[in-house]
Amino acid sequence: MGALKRRMAVKLSYLSIALATVISGCAVMHDRGPANSDTQDISVNVTPETAQCEAFQAATPSGIYDPGRRVLTVPKSRESLEILCSAAGYKDKRVVLLTDGNALGRVGFLLSDFGPVDYFYTSYPSRVAIVMEPLDRPGQPR
Repeated sequence: MGALKRRMAVKLSYLSIALATVISGCAVMHDRGPANSDTQDISVNVTPETAQCEAFQAATPSGIYDPGRRVLTVPKSRESLEILCSAAGYKDKRVVLLTDGNALGRVGFLLSDFGPVDYFYTSYPSRVAIVMEPLDRPGQPR
């Protein structure tokens, strides 16, 4: 019976070491700074260049569009991202981006529920092209 207790104690100590390693690895990954940013830049190639774009996550305005750099900066999220662009003389254009939710597979799904572990948020595509259609006639509703 003593040998069985020793084997169980050894297995328990290995399990404790493995758990401590995983937890410390999470802490190191979480503190990596810029590589673990809370936002993502999306390059937006919109036609016409005069268009103004807004972003929405879960029907809430989010993100900042810089028309000079043509970059939309949005918070990382598991939610879909809706981009709405408008320009004088053009019909409004709505584009929905989905996250790359399968990047971590089942493990990502399980690990993403451990609280504020933002490196498990998946990302949106890094580039999006939006081509707006001109209005058929002046004064036509968008």
